[in-house]
Amino acid sequence: MTENGVVSCLPVLMTGISGLIASLVSNWLSKNNYIGVDKLRKTFTSVGAFGFSVCVVGIILAGCDTVINILCFTLAAFIIGVSLSGVAIASIDMSPVFAGFLTGIGTCIASISTFILPILTGYLTPNETLGEWHYVFWITFTVVLSSGFVFIIFGSAEVQPWNFPEGKPLMKKVTDEKNKNATEDVLLQTNNLQEI
Repeated sequence: MTENGVVSCLPVLMTGISGLIASLVSNWLSKNNYIGVDKLRKTFTSVGAFGFSVCVVGIILAGCDTVINILCFTLAAFIIGVSLSGVAIASIDMSPVFAGFLTGIGTCIASISTFILPILTGYLTPNETLGEWHYVFWITFTVVLSSGFVFIIFGSAEVQPWNFPEGKPLMKKVTDEKNKNATEDVLLQTNNLQEI
């Protein structure tokens, strides 16, 4: 029972650890201007999506080998955690004003999988054979990989023009010296967007 509990918590633990590490690395890269925010989000998303997909192929190839399957699942969970600094927070970059709304829509769409996947898995694995489970994993591989490509091609972390209702600035007044530069940056972005 204890072994099962440890094995069950490993993927979630690894996602949390990698998400924390990725956020620190992402913040450091962004703060030091090593890479633009848009490229940064796309890089972290692609590492998460493509790395996860490779691990799913490892699960398929492992067959019934318990140790390799546990390692692949754990590594997949660790790698997908990297995307938390990618696609998971791009809505905040795209639209600070509507970030809550965008995140809510994205989370709602993503949550649909929590009730569709068990039904789909039950439908695809009536006899629970290895071959039937391979279909489930190939579908997972395809969905995650294609989602990564979609974000890389069409996604953005650039502030969108519709972020500012009627072209009004995000902030109108500087309240203290500490936040002065940040406020001026936001006002500068607003003025640039009005020209577009």
